[in-house]
Amino acid sequence: MKFYSYILLFILAPFVLSAQNNHQQFESIDSVSHGSFNPNEAHSFHEWFKKGHVSGLFRSNFISTYRPESQHFSGAAGLGGRIYYHSAYWHGFQIGIGGIYTYNILSTDLSNTTESFYLPKWERQLFDLEDPDNKHDLDRLEELFIKYRHKDSYVKIGKMLLNTPLVNPQDSRMKPSAFQGIWIDWNEGHRFEINGGFFNKVSPRSTTEWIEISESINLYDHLLDPDSSHYVMDTKGLLIAGGHYIPNEKISFHSWQYLIENISFITFNQIEYQESKVKLGLQYYFQNAVNENHYLDQDHIAHKISGQIKWTEDKWQLSYNQTANLSDYAMKFPSEWGAEPFYTFISRHRIMGLEQINSRALKLDIQPFNNWESLNIGLYGVHSSFSQSKASNSMTQLSLDIQTHFKGNWKALKLRFLNSYFITDGFSENDFLYESIYHSQLILNYRF
Repeated sequence: MKFYSYILLFILAPFVLSAQNNHQQFESIDSVSHGSFNPNEAHSFHEWFKKGHVSGLFRSNFISTYRPESQHFSGAAGLGGRIYYHSAYWHGFQIGIGGIYTYNILSTDLSNTTESFYLPKWERQLFDLEDPDNKHDLDRLEELFIKYRHKDSYVKIGKMLLNTPLVNPQDSRMKPSAFQGIWIDWNEGHRFEINGGFFNKVSPRSTTEWIEISESINLYDHLLDPDSSHYVMDTKGLLIAGGHYIPNEKISFHSWQYLIENISFITFNQIEYQESKVKLGLQYYFQNAVNENHYLDQDHIAHKISGQIKWTEDKWQLSYNQTANLSDYAMKFPSEWGAEPFYTFISRHRIMGLEQINSRALKLDIQPFNNWESLNIGLYGVHSSFSQSKASNSMTQLSLDIQTHFKGNWKALKLRFLNSYFITDGFSENDFLYESIYHSQLILNYRF
């Protein structure tokens, strides 16, 4: 198919098919919202199911990448949806089940046999990284859990969506990351909250199977480069613990601990202070190897710091953000489990695994219309310098990110239109970031 045909597809995709940000709370995510909590919403086993709630979404997602130097274009359009059922609460108990389906409507060659050395990794991520030729059998069980809630605290066991700084759905493709295990949230103090859990299985974003935590580490690297080695790590699972304290409206503190059993311990801490229109934020990340393994050197110790200063007006917000290494070792955490939490992060700009990183970002968000409050125009620029194989590298990303809800009868419809331009320096030939890249994504979500 000619390049111009894909440009036409890009224009028509939202009309012939049908973004969402991740939830910003740090918790397990219920895909069905019930409003106020009633522990005895049902009065019998029959009502437990009869008074349940159904929700879901339809999504169309189009991604394209163009390299002007090599004149290489790749694109893909996906169509799919999700359906969830959550029972009512009966004596505080609730059960939930949900699934997801995806179809590859149209795409360039996404297989390993493509003639270009530049694999279309972003387009592949719309579907199944383990089987790029699969266009139809792309369904997955996403939720299957039982939950007990008492007041504002709960325990949840099974397959679920989860949102923490390092472990989260990273839901900008067709299938988010989901996790199997147990999650506990204690929130009776309101200004003080404790949560955490243990997880032994994961279904990473852009895959269709549930696998052991030990199999998921570095899975993406292997699927995008089958010649690379993929070791099944010696670990029983992932342990997470979080503590949150909000003493007043101006200050908030979050502390997270992640233990990948037998592999790595990580602590991530964030404090934010807001006074009038000014907001200050500081994040500190520490990681060390627990044991000798294929993922980290035995003496691996990484420190990283990230800061933000933000000015807020009624119709615009401007922030300067910076992230820097305080040690020679790079931060390493499986990208299969979530997006990065640092202030300099924007979509498509990852600094995971990069040594001696120094990243600076300027972010401007604008809400230009009084009668269209949901419209947000994001203008973002980030520059990151780092070392790779003892060579100096840098990458600059400029992004236009437009997000909005529609109005009236279409208020359940949300649009995200992301455009990015990458300028890179110092990468070796055949590297994915060897040359400049134009990248676009258009997502339409209709929730019900």
